[in-house]
Amino acid sequence: MSFDVDFSGLLTKMQRVSQAVQQAVEDTAEKAAEEIHEKAIEYASGPMNPDWKAKQARTAKRDSVRNGGKRVVMHFKDNAEYLWYREVMHEGKSDPPWPVSVNSGTFRRAHRRERVKKGVWRVFGDNKIARYFSHVHDGTIHMKGRPTIGKAVQEFKQSGRIREIGRAMLRKNLQGVK
Repeated sequence: MSFDVDFSGLLTKMQRVSQAVQQAVEDTAEKAAEEIHEKAIEYASGPMNPDWKAKQARTAKRDSVRNGGKRVVMHFKDNAEYLWYREVMHEGKSDPPWPVSVNSGTFRRAHRRERVKKGVWRVFGDNKIARYFSHVHDGTIHMKGRPTIGKAVQEFKQSGRIREIGRAMLRKNLQGVK
């Protein structure tokens, strides 16, 4: 006596489920990288440095031509704004990540995300766009680092948001599997 068991239907369904899970992993990685990237850009979006415009004017045509060699004075609305600027930008006293002043927007544009391979994305600072990216992010001997990407990754890990994203993507991709 022999029995023939046909598992071809089960095998086909398992392959569809496997493809759906792989797609869910890819979608989860992409969404996580997108959220980390957006948060890093948010951390890199501090106030404009009030001294920057004055420096641009001063160095554009040299001190002697532009402003007669006079020292450019920074203008603040009130003493509180000056104290905040001094503490954060020069003394690094506020909680990290310290705000990165946005003058031209180049530092923000230098934040990139790209797909490395299936299910793997990376968020990084492109030194080709802003050559000083690593100096601001990691710091120098004269300035504390302001880690925009590191802080965004740390916050994302602690929030547990990856589980929520993974569940949502898995539900979305398994809906059509029959």
